Amino acid sequence: MQLIDILILLPTLWGAYIGYQRGIIIEVISIAAFVISVIIGFRALGYASDWISPYVNNRMTEKLVPYIGFGAVFFPIVFLINKLGWTLRKSIRYTVFGSFDSLSGSIVGGFTWAFGISIFIWLTTSIGIKFPEKETQNTYLYPLVKPLAPKIIEKAIDVVPKQINKWRS
Repeated sequence: MQLIDILILLPTLWGAYIGYQRGIIIEVISIAAFVISVIIGFRALGYASDWISPYVNNRMTEKLVPYIGFGAVFFPIVFLINKLGWTLRKSIRYTVFGSFDSLSGSIVGGFTWAFGISIFIWLTTSIGIKFPEKETQNTYLYPLVKPLAPKIIEKAIDVVPKQINKWRS
């Protein structure tokens, strides 16, 4: 096992541990909360900026109004959706589904971190930063994690528009 494998394994195990503690319900709800908050944040950006702008006088702070408006919408939505998830998690924690929730949460948590590492590797190689070949030879995890994000995003680019068109019609 090379150093690069350890640098991939440690965060992935950490993600699995956090996922186990949080459970799949919280993991999925957190991801959904982020996506929903970004969408609603951008859609409501104009309204939030118009609401905040009468209270802003300075030119410098006027440039910050869109960011403040986005944050004013984004953070409360994330908070409320996550709060709902934790309430749901508490209600099933001591049932039969509690163990399944924790175990599947560890899988999703580990996968989420592995996906994030894959995105990092993908971005660094796309800007010309490459890992030395001697460091990536004889590795176990690097060849598994490196193509993870590009393959998933490539599939999503093909599948998501088709599903959206099906949903609209």
